[in-house]
Amino acid sequence: MSSVVIMMQWSQGDWMGDLMVFVGGGVVLIALIFVIYSWITMSRLRARLAHEQCRSAGLVEMVETDDLTSAYSRRYMRNIFSQEAQFGQNAMAFIDLDNFKSVNDGYGHKSGDALLKVISDKLVGLASPNEVVFRIGGDEFGVYMRDVDLNAATVRAERFQSAISEATIFVDGFTVSRSASVGVARIEKGQDLVGALYYADEAQYAVKSKGGNAVLANTGATLRSMIQRRTGPRAEDLAAAIKRNEVTYHVQPVFNTNTGAAIGVEALIRWQRSDGRVILPDQFIDVMTGNYNARVTPPLAAANKIADAFTRGPENIYCAFNISSGFLDRTVEDDDAWVQDLLAPLNPHRTVFEIVEHAVIRNMEKTRMLLNRLQAEGVRIALDDFGTGFSNLERLQQLNVDIVKIDRLFVRSIDQPGADIGILSALLDMSQAMGFEIIAEGVETEAECKKLRDLGIYNMQGFLLGRPDTAENWVGKLGLERSTIGTVLPAQ
Repeated sequence: MSSVVIMMQWSQGDWMGDLMVFVGGGVVLIALIFVIYSWITMSRLRARLAHEQCRSAGLVEMVETDDLTSAYSRRYMRNIFSQEAQFGQNAMAFIDLDNFKSVNDGYGHKSGDALLKVISDKLVGLASPNEVVFRIGGDEFGVYMRDVDLNAATVRAERFQSAISEATIFVDGFTVSRSASVGVARIEKGQDLVGALYYADEAQYAVKSKGGNAVLANTGATLRSMIQRRTGPRAEDLAAAIKRNEVTYHVQPVFNTNTGAAIGVEALIRWQRSDGRVILPDQFIDVMTGNYNARVTPPLAAANKIADAFTRGPENIYCAFNISSGFLDRTVEDDDAWVQDLLAPLNPHRTVFEIVEHAVIRNMEKTRMLLNRLQAEGVRIALDDFGTGFSNLERLQQLNVDIVKIDRLFVRSIDQPGADIGILSALLDMSQAMGFEIIAEGVETEAECKKLRDLGIYNMQGFLLGRPDTAENWVGKLGLERSTIGTVLPAQ
């Protein structure tokens, strides 16, 4: 009987094998079928293995990358930190987009997602091989920077921030973009991802509290502020202080320097503890804002009595109240309840609400509606600290303000040779065209007062004219006849 050798060769990955079958003449066909079947089976196995490898790669990519943008995921960064020991040689940037909620509210979530994708592409395209861009969540991104000191990391963060402002989308004929607040921190030895983000976020928080659209490194001053904020008063402590009438108001007058008469007072909230220590609002206002829903709010009785002490007489003096951005947002969400309760016993025509100019107003449309309603009742709206932060001219266009208070930044050294008075002159012209009044804040010297008067700015406020003090003392200093001055102070 003759013999036939049938040989077949196949490969699996990097391994190759031979199949040889020795058959006798009559069984060649059966042997051939067996060989073909074996070959087909191995081919299917190879295809299945390749498919599983691709599927595994896809799953890995899904885990490692953000589900919306081109950035890496937070899970991926946790893996990085589990693999790379931290010895103080790396840095973290925490990026939070400014006023992003207004994109979703004004143009829809689809447009918000589109802007996030464009911003992510900008960040990822800018990143070097030693940098990892990842999405923390929502409108927040992080940049992990290897082998870089804090100064160099801050410079890189500034470049990332600039790239964000260049990212735009077009919606219904409008160009939409957003700025960003960025905090940078060195990653300390042994720190995990949560700790790294925590310190960078604290720097970002400091930026946000000053109006946003800036970069700040977490240095000594930021750390001290962080510790103070984290170890500050609890909501329960503040609520108890309000019940004990420890939270009240001091006032600082505003004068017309042409007549020498006071035209108004600014109510400044203070926490006057039983031990005599006076706590300024920057140490407790965030706690108050964060617990608005628990009714830890500025005491209405004290505010009403302060206003009543100065506005119920014939002198035509107004009383102004500051409203922080956070408190304004909460007031809008609460259907203006606190504002309406405050106004109920007051003369609206002698009441002013001061909006901090560098505040990031998150719901501009509802805020504008609120302020328009207040103005319709007779309340005047002032833009405080003008020139220090958030989109100065844009804010003037967004809000129909009655008063603009020029920040001390433009008043300081105005009397010195070479001082730039062009901005003040332009603002004065603008006030006449748009119909708002101007008040210069932070006037501390006679020379500054004279220079402002020479420019045509007569309404002023500052230490030269009077420091903040209790309402009782200022009623006396201004010569106001108030037989019931005792009611100025919170009721016992």
